[in-house]
Amino acid sequence: MDYDDVMQYIDGYWPQLIQNDPPAPADDGTLIGLPRRYLIPCRREFAEMYYWDTYFMSLGVVGGPYEDIIFDMIENCAHLITRFGCVPNGNRYYFTSRSQPPFFTQMFRLGYAIKQRRGDPDARDWLERMRTLGAREHETAWLGTDFRHERMVYRGLSRYRDVNANDFNAACESGWDHSMRCSGLQADRESGRWMDYLPVCLNSILYMRERDLEWAAKELGDALGEQRWDERADARAATMDELMWNEEHKFYYDYDWRHGKIDKYESLAGFYPLWAGMATKAHATNLVKHWFPKFLSPGGLVTSLAPGLPGRQWAFPNGWAPLQWIVANGLDRYGFNSEAQVVRRWWCENCAYVFRNGAGINGLGRGALLEKYNVDHVGDVPEAGLYGTGVGFGWTNAVFADFVKALGLAKGS
Repeated sequence: MDYDDVMQYIDGYWPQLIQNDPPAPADDGTLIGLPRRYLIPCRREFAEMYYWDTYFMSLGVVGGPYEDIIFDMIENCAHLITRFGCVPNGNRYYFTSRSQPPFFTQMFRLGYAIKQRRGDPDARDWLERMRTLGAREHETAWLGTDFRHERMVYRGLSRYRDVNANDFNAACESGWDHSMRCSGLQADRESGRWMDYLPVCLNSILYMRERDLEWAAKELGDALGEQRWDERADARAATMDELMWNEEHKFYYDYDWRHGKIDKYESLAGFYPLWAGMATKAHATNLVKHWFPKFLSPGGLVTSLAPGLPGRQWAFPNGWAPLQWIVANGLDRYGFNSEAQVVRRWWCENCAYVFRNGAGINGLGRGALLEKYNVDHVGDVPEAGLYGTGVGFGWTNAVFADFVKALGLAKGS
């Protein structure tokens, strides 16, 4: 396998995704000003910094000439938490009614590792500042119970929400806009009932955040903080195990807290507990044994098993870079290293094929990387969804570059 042509494209494309250079910290119309540079997901459609895209794009510039932009984006997130109590979906005023999958603690862990590697003298002070802001976001937004941040709704677990109590926008906060999760199977209800569900992906992220804050407290010698976050994470894991794990099906499902039942719809969200490290070894083994072969497709992991409906881009037959990364790293965490490498290799082969040949009769994506891919039939166009398919997409570039490293195929590895 030789991906030098794709990697050359990725390395040369980062400057096209850099925005706010030089920084414009003042608001401009609907655009919320930020103090530092940032990466945008795609040049054609976006001029904003998006929350979870930012984390995944950061993975692609580690160790390279654009590594410092990771710290720019972390500082931008810190600025938004200070100003709004959380990182909005993106830095637009019309996005402040919602957030996105909250990867801030993972971002500052990544940044701290870089600072340690470089021997930065401010590393500990920087970590103290970032963990304080991470805890504030966690308490204010993701464990919030007041009107603006009413997300923690049942037994200490949280939902995605929009301040307008709009299921469509809550689905947007999930990042899975749009799928067939959370009672979204009806053709006439594309948004589902997201606010009625405790998503397994979100609560796995919150578990990871609590472990990150426990780690930061330990790193900084805060024994009481370490204990507090450990207890919170343990409690979350126990409740998720009780409500979301289905022993009959050997799978983690979203939980309908209003009706007291799981939503037996299988998607890659069910693998998030492996990435977060909250699954028991037995649950992880059963999940991989029974479900990994079903999700593995010729071009990577398919987002869901059920046939997709028109407009549902987070479903069959599509695959998405961040989900490939989440699942591959979860497999590695539990010792399923060969399965993880298969995911990485098949996904990279899919991306490289389309890069060289294009997808469909019009050659969509030739010479670039796409926002999402058809993993069921490599070389066919993906389901476009409501927004089309972005070309030259940041998180796909980043995950591809990270996978090439993990496969030992990067130059100098």
